[in-house]
Amino acid sequence: MKRFFSILTLLIALPGVVFASGGHQPELEKANNSLADKDSLQRGAVLFSNYCMACHSVKYMRYNRIARDIGWDDDTVVAKMSKGTARVVDNVETRMMPGVGQQVLGKTPPDLSLMARLRGTDYIYSFLRGFELDETTGEWDNKLLQGTSMPHVLENMQRHFKPEDYVQSTRDIANFLEYVGEPAKLQRYDLGWKVLAFLFLLIILTYLLKKEYWRDVKH
Repeated sequence: MKRFFSILTLLIALPGVVFASGGHQPELEKANNSLADKDSLQRGAVLFSNYCMACHSVKYMRYNRIARDIGWDDDTVVAKMSKGTARVVDNVETRMMPGVGQQVLGKTPPDLSLMARLRGTDYIYSFLRGFELDETTGEWDNKLLQGTSMPHVLENMQRHFKPEDYVQSTRDIANFLEYVGEPAKLQRYDLGWKVLAFLFLLIILTYLLKKEYWRDVKH
């Protein structure tokens, strides 16, 4: 029994040891985004197209699905996101030609379809806001991912926008990528509450039925 508890204690402590060995990680900022905010999702889709699609894709999404979910028609989504270069039934692919990312950046930029589910929206928001200029070298780096190959694509926005507008823009991009990671998330939450309400009602009815069945049975 003592050996069992020793092994159990070791297994509980192990994740903390592994986490500590990974070194200090910068604290993530809260994105405070809302998937119910369709205006934010629309702005995020346009910003993603303008600043991210030169390198990144969200290839598991189609333009017509995005249009239907965030309140656009087919013509609008094609005009705003693909600049008229794709069909509404196409997947959202990067504009970068194959092999260019490897040559220019040293690696192929990843598809971002599931990035929000993998890292979380707070990570995306913090990463976009985490670029810092090294005054000695004049180069940008990211405090959340030191040595990242990704350039600070929002540099011009950060320099010329009002701080609150820049913050909102990064939040809109993070919001859009959370939507892309799970387009049916709001519907899933809504259905979940309905299922819980149904189960609660079913429990009450089952209890009342049980009392009716056992009413005349002497214990």
